[in-house]
Amino acid sequence: MSWEVDLKMFVRKKPNKSGVVSIQIIDKSSGKYRVVKTVGSSGNPVVIEALYKEARQLIPALTGQQVFNFDVQQEKRLIDLFYNSITEIRLAGPELLLGKLFDEIGFNKIKEDLFRHLVIA
Repeated sequence: MSWEVDLKMFVRKKPNKSGVVSIQIIDKSSGKYRVVKTVGSSGNPVVIEALYKEARQLIPALTGQQVFNFDVQQEKRLIDLFYNSITEIRLAGPELLLGKLFDEIGFNKIKEDLFRHLVIA
């Protein structure tokens, strides 16, 4: 037998003596195992895997769970778009806080922007 837990419902692959595997959705919310639905049965491993996937997809509807579809490729495209659209980064906070101190010390007499940025950083 193969078990996979999904909250209180899970999919069970239950083989019989003749080699046929039954795919069942099981509920254990009351403490006892209860067959909610038998999705199908087969002796063919490809069909068994297809039935198993079908059963896994039925559980959210049976339990009332919301399913979040995360499109990884779409997320990567959005991240790339965001990253590629950045043209400049300016740190205003350190400049506001430490810029005045930089000037009071007299470092502003050195007219090199890179020096100012390095000291403040």
